[in-house]
Amino acid sequence: MINANDSLNEFSGGSENLYKYNFGLVITEGALALAQKFECFWFLDIIASYLPTLKKEEFQVWTLTKHSDNSATVKCTDGNDKVLKTQKIPWTDFSADECTIWVEFGTALLSIEH
Repeated sequence: MINANDSLNEFSGGSENLYKYNFGLVITEGALALAQKFECFWFLDIIASYLPTLKKEEFQVWTLTKHSDNSATVKCTDGNDKVLKTQKIPWTDFSADECTIWVEFGTALLSIEH
């Protein structure tokens, strides 16, 4: 299984720059690099689109899992396995099998940037 996060270890020291994204979402350098390297800005778009309805959730774990038929599932939990949102993606060309983005207080980051 290929986890996209494993190829982004250079962001383990945190992020010096933050970037404004859609719907008030802020992204770190690591989240931006993930979207660029794996061409999955649509994953950030999904996260951003749910941000207004999840603003009371200070911490969220977003996981993108690609299935063998090239469909995918995007799942958001509270970090303690309580599912907050799930969205099925009928088809994707995402080149990894999985990736994870954390959202803390409206900022999307890689777990190693925490």
